Amino acid sequence: MSTDWERYSTPEQTQGRATTPADNGIISLSVGGIRKIPNLTVEHTPEDDNRAHTDVFGDKKRNPEVRMKLHRLANWVIPCRTVD
Repeated sequence: MSTDWERYSTPEQTQGRATTPADNGIISLSVGGIRKIPNLTVEHTPEDDNRAHTDVFGDKKRNPEVRMKLHRLANWVIPCRTVD
């Protein structure tokens, strides 16, 4: 999972990097909370054009328990707009 570290990016800057910014909301996740989920790791992986880039490694797609724990950690910062 590709994320941005809030130390280096605002929610608006993060949203602006999306292919279609208006179609993407922004959530906040606690790194400490993510690190408490077994088999997930967080690593700051800056890119040339994005110093804030950070990856969350581990199986998230096929593990409903991990997905639920991430969902519980998530807080909307910029809500996703409703798409018709």
